[in-house]
Amino acid sequence: MRFKQWFLGLVATVAMVVAATGIYPASWGLLYQPEVPAELRK
Repeated sequence: MRFKQWFLGLVATVAMVVAATGIYPASWGLLYQPEVPAELRK
């Protein structure tokens, strides 16, 4: 029971950090390559 409380607390903390920093789950992948806008390409 104690492990379940600890685990749920950990999940809630991670979810709050992700929400606060605005991290999108798609940007966590190692193969994710965001496209550079045309204005920034030279």
